[in-house]
Amino acid sequence: MLILEALQQHGPLGLADLVSATGLSRTTCYYLVRTMAKARLVESDGETRKIHLGIRLVELGSAATEQIGYLGVIKRYILDLLDEMDATFVIYRRMDHERVTIVDKVEPRHRLRVTVPLGSTLAIQGGSFGRCFLAYDDPALVREILSAGLQRYTEHSITDVERFLGEIEDVRDRGWAMDREGFALGVSTVAAPVLHQGRPLLVVAALTMAGTLADDSTAERWGRRLREICDIASATLQQHHRAPVAVHLAEDER
Repeated sequence: MLILEALQQHGPLGLADLVSATGLSRTTCYYLVRTMAKARLVESDGETRKIHLGIRLVELGSAATEQIGYLGVIKRYILDLLDEMDATFVIYRRMDHERVTIVDKVEPRHRLRVTVPLGSTLAIQGGSFGRCFLAYDDPALVREILSAGLQRYTEHSITDVERFLGEIEDVRDRGWAMDREGFALGVSTVAAPVLHQGRPLLVVAALTMAGTLADDSTAERWGRRLREICDIASATLQQHHRAPVAVHLAEDER
C-alpha cells in the first residue's frame, strides 16, 4: 500500500525515489515491486525505467465500484440531474481530518464537460466539497483543522479563516455549499452531503464552467435540487441499511 499510495501521489517514480517516498529499504522495495509487476499492479517504463500504476488496478477499481452498493444507489439518483444541470457530478469520501478522495463521478455525454481523475486526494479546505464535510464537525475540531491557515489555490480562494467558518455555518443551515473559482480557475461547484446516521457519508458536487453559476438564482436552484437528491439517496440508504458508517472523528484521533 505504501508503494501504491506513493505512485498515486507522485506519479511514475524510479526505484530510488520510490524508496525515499515510502521509507522502505531498497531491497524490500525492489522485491515488492517485482512481485507487484507480476500481478500487473505496477508496470515499468522500458525507456525511463520508472515505475507506474498498472492496468490491473483499473480492473480492480471498476469491480470495487460495482460491488460498493451505496455508490450505485447514489449514482442512480444523480443520473436524474444530468438533463437539468450542465455539470459533471463528482462523489467524494472523507479519508481523515484533512483529506478527501474522489471515489466516483458521473459525466454528461456529447457535450463540453469538466473532468477529474478518480482516486485523487484533495485537501478538505479546497472547495465546496470540504465545506460540506466540515459543516458537521465539532466547531472546535474545525478550528483545529484550520489552525495552520487556508491555502490560496486561485485569486478567488477564501483565505480568511473567520469568513471560511461563516460559510461552513451557512452550509449547516441550508444543507449545500457553493464555490466560485476558489479551487480551480474557470470552475464553479455546488455540493451537498449524503447523510447517514446524521453524518456525511459522501459529498456530491456538481462541477461546471464558472459562468454557468454566475447568477445567484441559478446557484440557489442547483443547491436546493442537489440537496433534494442527496436527501432522497440518504433515505434510500437508511431504509435498506446499505451504507457503511460515515467517517467519525473521535477525540483520540485529533
